[in-house]
Amino acid sequence: MKGILNFLARANLIELSDDERLAAAEAEQAAADTQSYAAEPASAADMPVETGDASPPELATVGAPAEQLAGRQEGIPLPDIYAAAAVPASPYAAEKLLRLLDGLRAMDAGTRHAAVLAMDAADDNWQIVDCVRDAQFKISALGAYKEQLTGQLQNGEQQAAEVIDQIKLSLDKSSVAIRQQITELEQLLEREVTRAAQETTRVEAGLRAARESSTRETRRMDAEIERLREIPNNFKAPDSAAH
Repeated sequence: MKGILNFLARANLIELSDDERLAAAEAEQAAADTQSYAAEPASAADMPVETGDASPPELATVGAPAEQLAGRQEGIPLPDIYAAAAVPASPYAAEKLLRLLDGLRAMDAGTRHAAVLAMDAADDNWQIVDCVRDAQFKISALGAYKEQLTGQLQNGEQQAAEVIDQIKLSLDKSSVAIRQQITELEQLLEREVTRAAQETTRVEAGLRAARESSTRETRRMDAEIERLREIPNNFKAPDSAAH
């Protein structure tokens, strides 16, 4: 606010009080000292000590967690999920059995079950237990992946809530500061309006006094002229009359 007052004063838009002029001079001296210090090379003692603590995020970048959640990759291939979970290879993958079961959907459940067991008994290259074990591993991997997604979402929600709180807090602080500046500017405006009104009244009063004085002097001169005219009117010389 002091900067605004100094700017207006330098522009001859307002007049500073003695206290305000003193405060402005002190502020300018402090600014000059700061610039002089900044121009000097920093010594080793003046350099900040690095620490392992991370600095808090600025409001310009606090939206990153929410943006990361919004842009999360979807449709990750299931084999990639299984590989990340170290699901072991199976002699007969569960997906093969699922395709077989899809081909037998026309049968009732009992007949379909019996047919699969018959195929298992007729083929020594695979066993139904391999499919069951493979399916269980993959169910466990998908469940863990779901829990990971839930945990990441919850973490993102918490971070987003913290970011929103920071934004609201920053807005509240800015609002208070701006309202304070508005109040000070309104007070400044009121003071300037009052001063202008007082100056206008003073000037108008001076003009009115000058008019009244001029009117009185004019009347006094008229009275004296009228009084003096009595002499030439009554005692005018004859030759003067001829002229």
